[in-house]
Amino acid sequence: MSNDSDAARTDRPNLEQKRKLAKELLRAVRSLDGSNAARFTWNHPRFRGKTPQDVIRDGVSLTEAQHVIARESGFESWPKLKEYIRLLEVEPGGPAAAFEDAVRATIRGDAELLRELLGAHPEIATMRSTRQHKCVLLHYIAANGVENEHQIVPSNAPEITRLLFDAGAAQVVDATTEIYGGGPGSTPLVALVSSSHPHQAGVHAELVHLFCQAGASVNGIEDDGLPMAVALGFRYPNAAEALASCGARIDNLPTAAGIGQFDLVEAYLNESLQLVSNECHFPNPRHNGFSRSVAPHPSATLQQALVFSCMSGHVAIAKLLLDHGVGVNGGPRRGITALHESCYQGEAEAAHLLLQHGADPTLRDEMWESTAIGWADGGNQDSLTEWLFENSAVDILDAVELRRYRVVRQLLEADPTLADAPHGSGGALRFTAFKGDTEMAELLLEFQADPTLRNENGHSALDYAKRSDNQGIIRLLNAATEKKLGE
Repeated sequence: MSNDSDAARTDRPNLEQKRKLAKELLRAVRSLDGSNAARFTWNHPRFRGKTPQDVIRDGVSLTEAQHVIARESGFESWPKLKEYIRLLEVEPGGPAAAFEDAVRATIRGDAELLRELLGAHPEIATMRSTRQHKCVLLHYIAANGVENEHQIVPSNAPEITRLLFDAGAAQVVDATTEIYGGGPGSTPLVALVSSSHPHQAGVHAELVHLFCQAGASVNGIEDDGLPMAVALGFRYPNAAEALASCGARIDNLPTAAGIGQFDLVEAYLNESLQLVSNECHFPNPRHNGFSRSVAPHPSATLQQALVFSCMSGHVAIAKLLLDHGVGVNGGPRRGITALHESCYQGEAEAAHLLLQHGADPTLRDEMWESTAIGWADGGNQDSLTEWLFENSAVDILDAVELRRYRVVRQLLEADPTLADAPHGSGGALRFTAFKGDTEMAELLLEFQADPTLRNENGHSALDYAKRSDNQGIIRLLNAATEKKLGE
């Protein structure tokens, strides 16, 4: 006869599963998959500071792939991962195993099992994981900083959170860990307000309230306003507004704009009041920060206020700032503009307002090198993406990547040299070959795209087609290459 605890044990981490993941990762990189190559730049010391292209060019081994899997699983190395799995096998009823089962109950929203585990092992409510990050169960509610496989938030996460607090987890509500450099940026609240998973589950604001009610430091454990800065920096205005309702300080212009405080923004802009906008900094991406100021404020501070107001859908504030003369194309944080942010969030009214005021939809930010269409697509804002294709200027790379054949043809008919975009480097054709898009390849070649152009790693479109074993595109490119070389 089995029980819930027995069932939980069946899907504890096992070595065969991890070995399989490592082999799959190795195959992906050898197939020139940039997104999987990027995992090595984040998780392997040999590739730190390098690009995914460097990883593909230099090549990786199975041992290195295993190291990446171990790091993503919360361990320093593959041997440490093996040691942990062995511990679970040797001590199936021990505290580490109970904590592991509680993690699974938490992310699955299994309140009955979690209640049973907390009753049998009350220490796990405040216990730290034995993984490298040393997180507590509240970090698993945040689904941030912990191992990738456990970054899941169930729809009943508030119920699970109440269970943990009832069991004593409030004692560790401000616990610091080894995630993100440790210190004040590693607490459960900061992890929560910078996490996509509770946002996607629709429970972000409620969880913020529960954490704060349990005693989480709403202005950060160093009283520096870090939770608010992080919530806005990571594009979670609902979490930011929840922090404000829990008493978080609003002491600078960009924050006031981001959480919709129209009267306060108006006061910051009023030169006769000389209201101080305190020094502020918003992570993701890193930037130099905004200095303490009074009206008239520096252009960067004003532009960031516009960015946050549009990101959060506070159109009245955005209009106020634009009427005040704030530059519509400014992007003080790595070139990320108000249009980029509004498109990512699906704030169509804000995006329309910005375009009416001269926003350039083809500008690319310095972090992701994406246009407004790229940001809208990245945010899964399908209707806004389509609207931009039909009603704004379009970069041909966006049309190629998103398979808008009619738009690509229109652009090529107007300027055939775009077949070798970007800037004559041939990236469009290489991308098409990698994705196996035969129709797009035919279209680009119809307008004389050069199949012999190579990227910085020396790879041509034909190389990518061969890696994906797309015979149709291989034939197309072979013929086009022979024709080009014969000219």
